[in-house]
Amino acid sequence: MLKALFTRKKSSRPFKDYHSEWFYTLKNTLLPLLRRSISDSAPTILSTHVEMLHQHFQSYYQALDLAACNDIAQLLFPDWRNSLEKPFLWLGDFHPYLFTNLLRSFLEDTDEEQTDDETEDETRENCKYFYDKPWQVAMPRRAPSKILMARVDQIECALRLMVPALVDRVRNAQAGLVQRVAENWVLCQGRKEVVRPVIGEAVAAEMEEMVSVFLDANRLRRSILAEIVSITSVYQAALYLEGLAQFFVGLREPELLTQFESCKIPLNIPSRIAL
Repeated sequence: MLKALFTRKKSSRPFKDYHSEWFYTLKNTLLPLLRRSISDSAPTILSTHVEMLHQHFQSYYQALDLAACNDIAQLLFPDWRNSLEKPFLWLGDFHPYLFTNLLRSFLEDTDEEQTDDETEDETRENCKYFYDKPWQVAMPRRAPSKILMARVDQIECALRLMVPALVDRVRNAQAGLVQRVAENWVLCQGRKEVVRPVIGEAVAAEMEEMVSVFLDANRLRRSILAEIVSITSVYQAALYLEGLAQFFVGLREPELLTQFESCKIPLNIPSRIAL
């Protein structure tokens, strides 16, 4: 019933169908293409493939906007998401902190030098990833500039301001909905034939704000991703988008999903749940 109430109008195409096609293209076409370009292609070709993958992500978030406007229940109750993806969801899709956290892990600290107890062979083994890459790819990752790291700090600062504001808007919308439903429930004395349309009106009254919050959250994701691509070099952007795409793909790997779902460790440890 609740999901039906949140549905404004049915889209001609469920978003999960779009997501399946989008994901297939990401996994089987664009990600392999980018990987080949990182190792073998000239900078101009690599730049083209980086832009292709970036636009593929942007088109996904544009489609997510349309899904929120047409049928926000698809995003409020995403039953098509698997058990590995759901912990990362926030207001309809992956949390924007994911973008910056991946970037932080990608840009290694160049202040870490070889220790006295570390042999040259051990250093080489620890950095084996970079020895297997062309120097144009390895060096920008090993030596991010101070200007780049300052821009990353600015992006993270903006996120720390905007995410709590969006969370507050969601809580206020939910509180307003609950208050209105409760008040009308008492006035209707719990009579089902009267309560249902009243609840529907209450949901509709709060719907515009919920959709607006979802659109703003999605706009935040798009802008963060575009900002990261704009402040990095073509090689840094290529490696970053490769990692981001692989993260999306990895969460849907059947073997990993099976291992996660068969895990014996209890996951119901008390914790503070936050949006």
